[in-house]
Order: sequence, then structure tokens, then C-alpha cells
Amino acid sequence: MASRRMHRVAEQLRELVATEILRFSDQRLSLVTVTFVKMTSDLKEAKVYWNVYGDVSRQAEVDAALKELSSTIRKNISKKVSLRFLPKLKFFYDNTLDTLEEVNRIMEKIESE
Repeated sequence: MASRRMHRVAEQLRELVATEILRFSDQRLSLVTVTFVKMTSDLKEAKVYWNVYGDVSRQAEVDAALKELSSTIRKNISKKVSLRFLPKLKFFYDNTLDTLEEVNRIMEKIESE
């Protein structure tokens, strides 16, 4: 039961955070995608994973922008979610696509040899 609720809350937060990021006119947040949210079992903290399309070198500036705006994002979300306590948002770069690309490069190299 608790894991189903965690998943439901995580998905709702993912959608709300993604929508809030789109509302900002900050150029550092252009082409940012919220990939998933992982909740702690007590629903007090949400790890928000994000990726940026295109230039990997923008990772540091996007990370700084998200940390700078996290309290504003949290405040705006609090008005739209029906939880007793809104979880603290922590932002993390999702390197899944980078890892997948590296694995593909290695596989292609092995096939060509």
C-alpha cells in the first residue's frame, strides 16, 4: 500500500515540477526534462532526477539554476498538491542516457573488431 502511494505521489510531483520548470523564463532551464522522482518511505524528501537535451556541458549551470529556484518551485507546487507535508525537493542529474550512449559505443567497438 505504501509503495503504491509513494509511486503516485512521485509521479504527481514529477508532473508538477516539470510544469513549474517550463513556467520559468530562465534560459538555463531550456530543454530540461524531469525524468523521474524517487520518494523516501516517509514522503518527507523527493529526489528529482533531470536531464538536459543536447549539450552535456550545461549540466553545471542547470544544476545551479535548479538549486537556486528549488524553494520557489516547492512553494508553487504546494498550492497544487494535497499533502499534509510537501516533501523537500533535491535535484540530481540523471546520467542514464549518458551511460546508455557509452554502452552503445563500447558495443559498436566490439562489433567492429
